Amino acid sequence: MSIISGLAYVLVILIILLSLASYFCSKRAHLSADTFDHSSSSIAGDQTSSSVQAGGAGLDEATITSYPKLAYSKVKLQYGNSTACCCSICLADYKETDMLLVLPHCGHLFHVKCVYPWLRLHATCPICRNSPSPPSLCISCSQITPLPNAPGVIST
Repeated sequence: MSIISGLAYVLVILIILLSLASYFCSKRAHLSADTFDHSSSSIAGDQTSSSVQAGGAGLDEATITSYPKLAYSKVKLQYGNSTACCCSICLADYKETDMLLVLPHCGHLFHVKCVYPWLRLHATCPICRNSPSPPSLCISCSQITPLPNAPGVIST
């Protein structure tokens, strides 16, 4: 019986060591990814609109506060029965006096206090992932001029 209990102790210690190693490796990878995202610049980052923050992928405060805010009672009157009855971020039912933010271009509604932190980190709607940024700032494929062929590159 002592051999079996000894193997059990060794197995438990191995599991604990592997768990700790996995935790520290994932933590280290997460930290290095955050450092890379904030310190690197990309071609796409140079072409983004001024409404996107320089340090992250979220929107700036002026853009976020420019979105329309309405009390839920007014939203119900304006949109009728087609409105959502709860915030998809916190999952709490809307009350008549709750202030809601209406995202442009998709019309999704959220509690102001719930969606502000999201928009500071992400430049998209939490539901449909469409960008609430004005479409005039986006670059379409028809506006991109092709690069001339480099020597030795065969064009199709």
